[in-house]
Amino acid sequence: MRIEVFGEDTISTQARTYAEYRLFAALSRVVDTNRVQHARLTLKRTKHDRAGESVSCTVTVEIEDGASLHIETSEEHPYAAINRAVERLSEHSWRPSAADDSRVAHAAAE
Repeated sequence: MRIEVFGEDTISTQARTYAEYRLFAALSRVVDTNRVQHARLTLKRTKHDRAGESVSCTVTVEIEDGASLHIETSEEHPYAAINRAVERLSEHSWRPSAADDSRVAHAAAE
């Protein structure tokens, strides 16, 4: 599994490191990481006319069977945007791989 974290210059190194840790930890809990080919998290500041400034967090996860998941969140602070994206990632229903299906079928037959 390859994880990449990108952030504008205005996003601190600490926030990017935190994002990498949170993304890896969340993926480890919700999917077999051997199935994850690539995971990317991007942080950038956005300006809104009325609401002021926020931070958007975009997560893209590519799985071995060609499936991908794309999540976008926006919050006032980088850490809040990261946390919200990771929560949404954890809520996603991950399909088992074909190997997982055959192991379940084999165990049920025994």
